[in-house]
Amino acid sequence: MENKKTVENYTEDRRDEITAQTSALYHSMLENGQYKDLLVKFGQNGKYSLNNVLFMLTQNPDMTVAKSMNEWTRYGRHIVKDGQNMEVMAPTRTVAPKENEADESGEGEAKAKRASEFHPMYVFDISQTEGDEYKPFAITKDITDEQKKTLLDGVYRALSVKRYKCKFADESEFGEKEYYAIDKDKKLIKLRKRMNNQTTALAAVTAASKAICDSYKNENFSGLTGTEAERLESLSRGCILAAHFGSDTKPYDFSSVAEMDEEKREAFRNNLGIVCAGTKLVMDRISTAFYKAQQARETASAPEEEIVGEPFRPDKSKKSEMEVA
Repeated sequence: MENKKTVENYTEDRRDEITAQTSALYHSMLENGQYKDLLVKFGQNGKYSLNNVLFMLTQNPDMTVAKSMNEWTRYGRHIVKDGQNMEVMAPTRTVAPKENEADESGEGEAKAKRASEFHPMYVFDISQTEGDEYKPFAITKDITDEQKKTLLDGVYRALSVKRYKCKFADESEFGEKEYYAIDKDKKLIKLRKRMNNQTTALAAVTAASKAICDSYKNENFSGLTGTEAERLESLSRGCILAAHFGSDTKPYDFSSVAEMDEEKREAFRNNLGIVCAGTKLVMDRISTAFYKAQQARETASAPEEEIVGEPFRPDKSKKSEMEVA
C-alpha cells in the first residue's frame, strides 16, 4: 500500500511572509473602520485563531464561513466543481519526551517546539459549497431546556481550563438587571437563578468569556490598559459572541478604533488576541458539547448491533476540528 504524502511544516521564511501579510491586513482593517467586520468574521469562524481568520481574509476578502471538506459533508453540503480552497495554519503535533528522556530543560522545550511548528491545511468558504441549508446553533428565545443544558456543559468545561467554577445563586444577591457576578479571587462565577433559557445562556457565555479573558492577563501584558481599553475589550467580546450565536451585532460601535494611531493599533492587537483566545475557548467547548450530545443521540437511536465504540470518545485517528491554530 502506498504511504500517504507527508505534509511539510512551514519554513521560517514562509511563516514570516504570512505574519507580514496578516499584520498589514490587521492595521488596514482598523484604519479603514473595518474592525467590527473583523470581529464578525472571527465570531462566524470561532474555531480558528485570529491569525488564521486574517490569513483567510488575505486570500479571500469576501469569505464568510469556512470549514474543511469533511466538516461541510457533516452539514450536508459538498464542494462545488472547481471550488477554490483557502489555506490555514495548523499546529504540528509532536510527542513530548518521557520524563527520563527529557533534557535539563524538561518538557518545556518540547512544548515550545510543539507550539512553534505549523503546517498548511485547506478549508472552503460556504460560497464554494452547495447542499443543505447551513443553520449554525443560535441562542434564541426558543432555546430548549436540553440545548441550555448542553451549552452550560460546554461553558463549565471551558471554565475548568482556568480552574473556574460556576453556580446558580438567588436573585437577592444581584442588583437590578444583573445576571451574573465574577469573583476573581475565588475563581467563581455566579449566575442568577430563575432566568429564562435565553437569558441564562447569554449570561453564561458572556461571564465565562470575560473571566477567561481576564485570566490571560498578567504582569507582562503589553497591550493597552485603562478604562477605554477595557470598554473596547468588553464590546469586542460581545460582538464576537453575538456573531457566533446569532444575535444582532448592529448595536456595537467601534468608531473610536479607526482613530488609533499605528502604535496604539499594534498595542491593541495584544488586547484583541486575548479577547479572541478567551471567546474561542468558550465557543470551542460549547461546539464540542453539542457535537458529543449529537453523537450520543445517534448512538442511542442506532440498532444495538451497529453501536461501535463510545460516543464520548471520538476516533483519535482523525484530527480534531478544534486543533486548527
